[in-house]
Amino acid sequence: MARTSRWTEQERREAVELVLDGMAEGKTLADTVRDIARNQRKAGKTGAEVLTQGQVRRWVVEDEAQFAQYQRMKRMLGQAFAEEALHIARESTTATTALDRVLIDTLKWAASKANPSEYGEKQTVEHQGAQTLQVRIVEDDVPLRNPKAAEQIGNAAATAMVAPMLLTLPAAPIQALNPSEDADE
Repeated sequence: MARTSRWTEQERREAVELVLDGMAEGKTLADTVRDIARNQRKAGKTGAEVLTQGQVRRWVVEDEAQFAQYQRMKRMLGQAFAEEALHIARESTTATTALDRVLIDTLKWAASKANPSEYGEKQTVEHQGAQTLQVRIVEDDVPLRNPKAAEQIGNAAATAMVAPMLLTLPAAPIQALNPSEDADE
């Protein structure tokens, strides 16, 4: 079912700007839209004339520039949540500790969702470059446990087990083992 919109392009942009400004101030999209809708109702608007959260989300997704700005504002909102949690922690008293703990945990969670790169539990570590590791497996007179199975596999497997392998691993530099050090142990 197609919706008829009573919102002009200019009104849409202004509404999204108000929401983004609210996010910069530490307000959620829902809080900002609720405030705008309350003011619209006071001005006599009803029904489809009143802004909804869904409308704003659809409008943001439809416009790439607004969506990119929304994503940046989400990171700022995460920062605002973290700052609010610090403020609550500093102002906490023995009488408000239990309630403050719930608020702080909720704000920490919201900050981690709004800005996971800075406040999330998983930190992404990027490593550039590659490390080459050469491994050589040599078996000396290993007793054969099942001669019939070895015959079925053939000489190809035996050759592959003795051949050196070359692996490329993205890792920190690894010190090469000195074969003479292994002999001492």
